[in-house]
Amino acid sequence: MIISNKRLYLIVFITGAIVMILELVGSRILAPTLGTSIYVWTSLIGIILGAMSLGYYLGGRLSDKDPNTQTFSNLLLISGLFVFFIIVMKKPVLDASIHLELKYAAIFAALTLFSIPGILLGAISPYSVRLAMKNVETSGNTVGNLYAVSTFGSIIGTFLAGFYFIPNYGSTNILYGLAIGLCVISLIANSKKDKAIRLMLVFFLAIGVSVVAGASETNKYLVDEDSEYNHIRVYDTTGSDGKTLRIMSVENAFDSGMYLDSDELAFAYSKYFRLADLFNRKMKKVAVFGGAAYTIPKDILKRHEATFVDVVEIDPKTTKIAEEYFNLDRNNERLGTYHMDARKFLNEKSGAVSEKYDAIYNDAFSSTCTVPFQLTTLEAVKQISGMLNDEGVYVMNVISSIRGEKSEFFRSEFRTMKSVFKNVYVFATVSNEEKYSEINQNLVVIAVKKDYDIGNMAAENIGNEYGEMITKYWNGGIEIGDAIILTDDYAPVEHFTSKLCQVVNRN
Repeated sequence: MIISNKRLYLIVFITGAIVMILELVGSRILAPTLGTSIYVWTSLIGIILGAMSLGYYLGGRLSDKDPNTQTFSNLLLISGLFVFFIIVMKKPVLDASIHLELKYAAIFAALTLFSIPGILLGAISPYSVRLAMKNVETSGNTVGNLYAVSTFGSIIGTFLAGFYFIPNYGSTNILYGLAIGLCVISLIANSKKDKAIRLMLVFFLAIGVSVVAGASETNKYLVDEDSEYNHIRVYDTTGSDGKTLRIMSVENAFDSGMYLDSDELAFAYSKYFRLADLFNRKMKKVAVFGGAAYTIPKDILKRHEATFVDVVEIDPKTTKIAEEYFNLDRNNERLGTYHMDARKFLNEKSGAVSEKYDAIYNDAFSSTCTVPFQLTTLEAVKQISGMLNDEGVYVMNVISSIRGEKSEFFRSEFRTMKSVFKNVYVFATVSNEEKYSEINQNLVVIAVKKDYDIGNMAAENIGNEYGEMITKYWNGGIEIGDAIILTDDYAPVEHFTSKLCQVVNRN
């Protein structure tokens, strides 16, 4: 059967869009388990490009043997079936991947879930070119037109995925849509009624299998959805103390949490942010980078009745969820919210603030245990320093060991901060004993412009919560001989943290 070029153009346009939507949705599928680090994106893009390259080769070979619309239709149908396969297999594949180091986990998950659909979708283009080819004299025009249409479809798919589908629909629903779309256009490619009926039967069988697989997954989440920036989950669980905790998980990390029956901070490390009070006792105006469930901003507002808090949270949806599930009062006149990247906030506000801050708290993470690199650099630290008054305090949460091969990022960040601030103090929230210096833990790093006597602070706070936290001060020295000063030009943060960045929780 001969297929018209108009029909081919439609098919090629749709498959071009589907490829890009699948790639972008793929990042949402991997993110809840593996995060969104450069390793995840590199693996996803690399695997899909590699698969499509192989598909181009195999599709070309196949089309030269016996080009026909039945095989073309089958390629489209099988592509749709393997998109259904992603829905069915994503949970077991991702569960298996967490046992690997992050970069290998990302490669394994991307290869297992996306390589076969990528190969099949890649085969569509050369096969469509062979079907459209009428004579050698116009072959260049035919090839050019088809690839232009395919590329235009990819552009449309990219914008649809980023601006509409992902913010408004769950990743599973989008995969259903892609799979159904491929099954439908496989019918467009094949006008034989008996073949079409068979295709529809296979199509409905695949839907049934994927629906059953999806239904077998128990949804324990109060919230389980994508935003423009993150995959967000909210659920209740029981803490080690037997109390009920409400957790907000952003990507693959416990980002924020609260007790349902208490205002006490749920995560031990977050209490150490209170140490800023000892370095600056006049907290009138502070900023917090990374809001999530607004645990730290709420604690500051509660303990300092006259303090104004500016929260810089990139994702408006987390703020909305914090209002609904984490008792955030957006009507508090002492609370200001900026929905933007914290570095953008620094760029816009640095040197332009009418009143400098008494403290800036940085608890922003881009994945599991990685601080967004743009907040770690010398340029960013200088901006932060410039936004603090002379008594100002910069408090940063870093997940790392203090020594050993897993400490590269912490030691580089310490050196970067030390090049700007007069003093940088480190508090090991789990243990400051030398024998535990190579374990991963939350390190609360406090940078100031003046000298402070930690010994006097400890003596003045014996018996209270500050005194207990001060005992975790690290006084064993920080080895920075091989550490680098991070800059906007060179800040290999994710490379450093990949050595410790398995699927861990900040608690």
